[in-house]
Amino acid sequence: MARGSDTLGYWIGRMAEGCRLCIAGLKVVVFVSSGCSASCFYCPLSPRRRSRGALYADEEPVATPLDIVDEISAVGARGISITGGEPLQCIDKVTEIVRFVRDAFGSYIHIHAYTCGLYTSTRAIDALSDAWIDELRFHPVDRDVWNLVSYAARETPMSVGVEVPALPIPPLLKAVVLEAWRRGAEFVNLNELEVTETNVDRLLARGLQPSEDGRVVRGSAEAALEVLRWAEDEGLDIAIRVCTAKFKDRVQHARRLRRKAMALAPPRYSVLDDGTLEIDGERLLPTLRDLAPLVRRYGRARVV
Repeated sequence: MARGSDTLGYWIGRMAEGCRLCIAGLKVVVFVSSGCSASCFYCPLSPRRRSRGALYADEEPVATPLDIVDEISAVGARGISITGGEPLQCIDKVTEIVRFVRDAFGSYIHIHAYTCGLYTSTRAIDALSDAWIDELRFHPVDRDVWNLVSYAARETPMSVGVEVPALPIPPLLKAVVLEAWRRGAEFVNLNELEVTETNVDRLLARGLQPSEDGRVVRGSAEAALEVLRWAEDEGLDIAIRVCTAKFKDRVQHARRLRRKAMALAPPRYSVLDDGTLEIDGERLLPTLRDLAPLVRRYGRARVV
């Protein structure tokens, strides 16, 4: 039976471990990109994120895998998700990151990665498995990518799933679920399709309309839920999760911010539920006293 809510998303079957840790706010998101040639019309990435050589950990630009290890330690994360762009377009960088993380934390850290499959091969999949990635998620943008889903699911110890945006076309989403099931995937994630400044024109050109608040595509979540109920009625032995935009904003992002704030907040600051920091007037007085001499001497001061 389907579980969940608009805030947590909805699911049937056993949720992927990467999703379970994500819901708890325990994943560091590692963004790796050497560009991507898939040209998906719904891609929400900003021009900065699309640039070659981009490397981020939880929205912060980083320079080396060691910086990622430091971020994991600083915030007490239990895992990382490697996304892009197309991370496997720079497979050597991805395996280097994975090995650094494994050397530092061993099996304590859960690692999952995404790929559209265009730059993936059986050799690359073996390299990811050998580097000890726990979970691989495919966004099949080409029919041939399904052969790689089959290979990864049946020939490696990795947990393998399919993750796609929930276009408001239920027959298309049902076909994805059926193909994933036939290919041996353990789970399918259907993400509510978000509207951004970089994809809105392309969405409108294809007749897709924004919701009333302009944040998501109208009918996306409803189509995904229809497919989830259909899969349950059909008795398909595959887990399905509908990941809502509300979940990403109110739970995933907020819990990640709160985790980081709890670990790094300076003295005298309180951490709010959404991960922002608050300091009341009484607690602020010592800081103001410290700043007063600087203001008198230089005419200004800054808190960092």
